Amino acid sequence: MRYRSLLFLLFTLFSLAACKTNKNKFTVIGELANMPGQTVMLEEIGINEIRVIDSAKSDAKGHFEVSGSTPEDNLYRLRFNGNRFILLAIDKGNVKVTGDWNSFENYDVAGSAGSSSMKKFITTVREHLRDINTMSIIMDSLRAKGNDSLSATAEKDMNDFKFKFTRFIEMYADTSKFFPVAIFAAQMLNPMVEKEFLASFTDGLSKRFPQATHVKEFEARLNKMLAESGQAAPAEASSGPAEGSPAPDIDLATPAGKKASLSSLKGKYVLLDFWASWCAPCRHENPNVVAAYNKFKSKNFTVFSVSLDSDKDKWAEAIAHDKLEWTHVSDLQGWQSPVAATYGVQSIPSNFLIDPSGKIIAHDLRGDDLDAKLEEVLK
Repeated sequence: MRYRSLLFLLFTLFSLAACKTNKNKFTVIGELANMPGQTVMLEEIGINEIRVIDSAKSDAKGHFEVSGSTPEDNLYRLRFNGNRFILLAIDKGNVKVTGDWNSFENYDVAGSAGSSSMKKFITTVREHLRDINTMSIIMDSLRAKGNDSLSATAEKDMNDFKFKFTRFIEMYADTSKFFPVAIFAAQMLNPMVEKEFLASFTDGLSKRFPQATHVKEFEARLNKMLAESGQAAPAEASSGPAEGSPAPDIDLATPAGKKASLSSLKGKYVLLDFWASWCAPCRHENPNVVAAYNKFKSKNFTVFSVSLDSDKDKWAEAIAHDKLEWTHVSDLQGWQSPVAATYGVQSIPSNFLIDPSGKIIAHDLRGDDLDAKLEEVLK
């Protein structure tokens, strides 16, 4: 898929729908200077279709008003002549859109925090796409001239641009306070390439947005896309070992290529931590694990991390960046890791606290809970 057509395609493919009965009314008030007289459409981006909610003719000053109702935050777009769109994330109230037809991308939006967030996101996306398109033109020119050394440098720069673009989208999707905006961002990712991130992202949606009615729809859409491409999401794993049972041994390679086993740490309290470099929630939790490690490492405690990465370089880079100074292993099989299946890991971060005898005494400890449990057992 070409980057320059990405936004347009996403506008037509994005899916959210409302299914509650209690709806909040809203009105979109627009003033776009120099806009030719036309009919402006307000469209709801639905699960199976894009539905016209309202329409209005603009006056000579580019003023128009359209209205609708929604039970919760939902995604809408204003559609203008010339294949122009403005995306809005609306829940209720009056939303004002102002700007100039001759510099359409620089519109302003007020009265809707979700729509303002969407506008900032799209502006940054366009900046990334312009950088990528510019680099693509440069690469084409260098190839035509047969300059292999500069072409190689330009290709590395292009890969850096794409990597930063992907990481920006992931971080935005994982931190946005607005459900429709988070879903919109996540659906910009290629599910075949970013399937691990999307699985983790989807798993956390119900906790981030407990009132949203569309979480299951998004899960179903993602799983359908993966299944149709022959790369289904991770199958239902076993329940894994219960608390009080022995921790199954793990014997995998470190980033340096040497084998390291969980059983070699018997006699210590060990936090068995499942994570990955691509998992934003894992990276957010890492500072808490580092703090616990530094606080209790002198009290017969350590960490043994198993990564669900498939890219060795990104795995090693994340270890160094997050200053994770304990044992790390991986089979680089991502969600297909047999170790993850053995422990019943279906989402990450996930962890198990193991006592000196090798038995599991707790699992999925986060932040203050981890600190409190370690204080309890390491008196």
